This record gives sequence, structure tokens and C-alpha cells, in this order.
Amino acid sequence: MEKPEHYRDDCNRIACIYDPLVRFISSFFGGEEGLRRLTISKMDLKPGQKVLDVCCGTGTLCIRVAEAIGSKGEVVGVDLSENMLKKAENKSEDNVRFCYANAEEIPYADGYFDRASVTFGLHEMPHSVRMNVLREMRRVLKPGGRITVLDYSYPKRTLAMPLFKVWMLVEGETARDFIRRDLSSMMRDAGFDVTEQSVYWMNTIQIVSGKNTETYNKAAVQDSKGEMKDG
Repeated sequence: MEKPEHYRDDCNRIACIYDPLVRFISSFFGGEEGLRRLTISKMDLKPGQKVLDVCCGTGTLCIRVAEAIGSKGEVVGVDLSENMLKKAENKSEDNVRFCYANAEEIPYADGYFDRASVTFGLHEMPHSVRMNVLREMRRVLKPGGRITVLDYSYPKRTLAMPLFKVWMLVEGETARDFIRRDLSSMMRDAGFDVTEQSVYWMNTIQIVSGKNTETYNKAAVQDSKGEMKDG
């Protein structure tokens, strides 16, 4: 499969050190385990559900979700890094499947999943791509299905501001573009009903939850993709 132009191949290169790197970086944002537990608490998981995790990396959240939904549930992790997915397979549970795929074209039928999540993934994408990904996540969610997004938030007037600005220089232009925009508005534009928005750790992290309140309309979404521009 040809990778999209925006994809940064550093994910493949750092796969071998990704888990300790995430633990280190997360220590500045409340700790990895705390972030995972917080995300799962917002997902409203139930036994037997089908759950999608986009930009799953080495699959840590997928394993936590699998424990929450039990052996009759199903978890699918999607990522574009083959090396990340190889690491994820080493952690895999029986009810977890990892899929090498572009999140703009998730290889599952309309309305297949009950829940979907993406953590620290949207900020790595150009705006038009992140909107396509959100709409694609909505496509594969059942009517009434829920999405949970965890990512950076702009820390207005807090002690974290100087360090956060330095970190955004490391993250790059797509991350800086992301924090200039309103995540709730992005999710509404993708067709979700936003049900909750919370910020944590001196406003550097946000979690936004939404609900797919209507049946997916492929024709309408194709029209909106054609009209959308970065900006």
C-alpha cells in the first residue's frame, strides 16, 4: 500500500524505543498509565463491544480496552507503521487485531464498531487529512456509537506555556496548526454530536467525546470532502 504524502516515517524508525519514549514524554502530561485510564474511563466501554483505535502505535491502549470489554468483544488497532504493528502483535490478546491501513480508508463496513478512539494522532496530520479521518471513523461507527479523542490543548495563561511552546517546535507544523483550532468544532464538522470536553494537566491535554447520532450518508460526506480546504 502506498503511504500518503503527509506520513512521517520516523514512526517506523523509532518503533524499537517507542514505548519507553512515550512513558518519558507522558510523564510531563500526567503519566502514561494515567492517560490510558482516563481515556478508557471516557469511552463508556461495555462487555462484548467492537472497538476501533486509530493510530494505535504499539497497541498499549488496545490491550487495556480488550481487558475492559472481555473475551466476547473485539478490538481493532489501525496504524500506518509496520514496525509499530510488529511491536503491537507481541502484546496481542486473542480478541485484538492489528491492521496496517490508512485511517482515511479504514477497511471495515459502515457501522461496524460501537466505540472508536484516537490518542495523540490527529495533531500529526494536516487539517484536511484529520477531517477525513474523523469522518471515516464516523462512517465505521454504528448510529449511537461513541468516539473519544485525546490530544494536545493550548495551555492559555498557565505555567506550562513556555515548555509547551518548545515542545510544539519539536512536534512540528501540523501540531501547531492543530492547537490553533477547536477540536470540538472539528468533530461537529465531521458529523459528531459532542457530548463532553475536558482539559487536564494545566490545560495541555484535552479529551473530547462525541456521539454518532445519525446514519452515515456517504454521498453527503463525499460532497463535504470535495468542498473542504486547509486553512
